[in-house]
Order: sequence, then C-alpha cells, then structure tokens
Amino acid sequence: MNTRPSNSHPLQTETDIHTVTTISQALQGARHELQACSPSPAVDAGILLCHVLACTSAHLIAWPEKELNAEQAMQFEQLVAQRKQGTPVAYLTGTREFWSLDFKVTPDVLIPRAETETLVEFIIETFSEQPSLNVVDLGTGSGAIACALARERPGWNITATDVSEQALVIAQHNATLNQVNIAEFVHGSWFEPIRDRQFDIIVSNPPYVAVNDPHLESGDLRFEPTSALTSGEQGMDDIRRLTQQAGACLKSGGWLILEHGFDQQQLVREAFGKSGFIDIIQRNDIAGLPRMSAAHKA
Repeated sequence: MNTRPSNSHPLQTETDIHTVTTISQALQGARHELQACSPSPAVDAGILLCHVLACTSAHLIAWPEKELNAEQAMQFEQLVAQRKQGTPVAYLTGTREFWSLDFKVTPDVLIPRAETETLVEFIIETFSEQPSLNVVDLGTGSGAIACALARERPGWNITATDVSEQALVIAQHNATLNQVNIAEFVHGSWFEPIRDRQFDIIVSNPPYVAVNDPHLESGDLRFEPTSALTSGEQGMDDIRRLTQQAGACLKSGGWLILEHGFDQQQLVREAFGKSGFIDIIQRNDIAGLPRMSAAHKA
C-alpha cells in the first residue's frame, strides 16, 4: 500500500476553511475565498478573525501559528461565508470605528464611513473657539456625528434626531458606549420634532443617492437601509427639503452643514443659494471628492 504523505494543501479548495488550525492558515484561506467578492479581502479576513478571537490585529501578527479551536474555526468559516454573499463586515462584527470611537451598527442604520468625518473636521475647525453651541444632528442614524462632536466639545448642547426608533436606540447605546453626553434624542422626521427650537448649527448626513443608481445593487449598499440612502430621482429631495426648511430652526447667522454625493456639488450649492444661505463653503473628503457643503443664515 502506498503510504506516502499527500501533497495536497489543507486549504486547497474554497470550502475547506473548516480544516484550518492556525491563525496564519485561517487568514490565508479566507483571503483566497474573498478575493472575488471583496475589494479588500486581507483586511476583511483580519477584521473577522479578530472578532472571532476577541483580539487585536497585532495579536494575529505576533501569533501566526496559534491554533484555533473547533468552535472558533467554525464561527470564522460562517462569517467568511456570509461575507462572500456580500454582507458588510460591519454588520457581521456589529461594530465600526468612526472618529477613533467604536460604534455598534446593525442593519437598522447606515455604516459610518470615513468621508463623513469631513463634516466633523469642518465643525471642530470652524467653531473651535466657541465654548457653548446648540447643535442638532438630523437623521443621526448610529449617532456617529453627534457622538464625535460630543467627544470633542463636551460643553456643547447636542441634540440627535431620527425618524427611525430603532436607529435612536442604537444611537443612545453608542453615546453610552463612548461615554459622551448627548443632551437629547428626539424621534421624528427632519424638522418636525424641533420645529419650535433654534440652533447655532444644523448638521446632517441625509439620504442622497438617486433611486435608480446602479450602485444600490452592489457592495455594502445592498444590505443597508434604503430609506437612509435614496432620495428621489436625483438624490436631492431631502437635501432640498433641508435647505428650504432649515432657516426657521437656525439662529441669526446659524449654519447648515450637509454631506452629499461627489457629483452633487453644484446642485447643492444652488439649493443653498435659492434658500437664502450665504458664504457657501464646500469641502472634499479624504479621497479628494466633493462631499460637504456648509453655509450660514443671512
């Protein structure tokens, strides 16, 4: 009988992740499986394995030969399989970092993204000398903007609103998780719950994707709440509503600050101008794409 050892690799096929035993083998197998479906297979694999092992990326580097037990290997296999089907990594782990803070995320909220930090940076830079401001984050979702501002400026009075009660529960959890003080969480659509109040700053990352945008059928967007993504044929319905109605809730000289699509820069500028806002400022995000517009009430 031929007793020579087999030359086959334990990760020879895409379905063999359950046979891996070490961190190094697990990562190698996952990268191979995710190559065709993820723009960052190595990053995804590392994040998912850190989640399973409850460790940092430094641990993966330091202990490549450490073995996974059967339960860990099976959990990792299941997560990789879900990622292959397109489920966002943030929904698989239940967390996403934003502004160096950790946020709980679920399919009830948009996944916080680095480009949204452009709004936080602008607000902190522009109003850094103001010890006390009334700020409202409309459509707060996970609470990313509100919590980041509260962390940087604990003396400000920050209100967070959302039409989704589930989103507000998550936002409240994230404020507690990050030990920041949000003055109030208010349920309602846009200006309805704050109609009789006035603020120094209104900030929002509203829906701004066109309803027929092909990107909605690919990547993470397939799994995120459509109501938090789309806004009419041009993606401008909610932005126009915000620019038209914000003046009534802004103090004299108060600011409206909005995130928008990279190709909506001119449309947003026109919407601000038609609603009587002045000194319009537009900023690019970390990728160099037009992402934020801000202006103040005359």
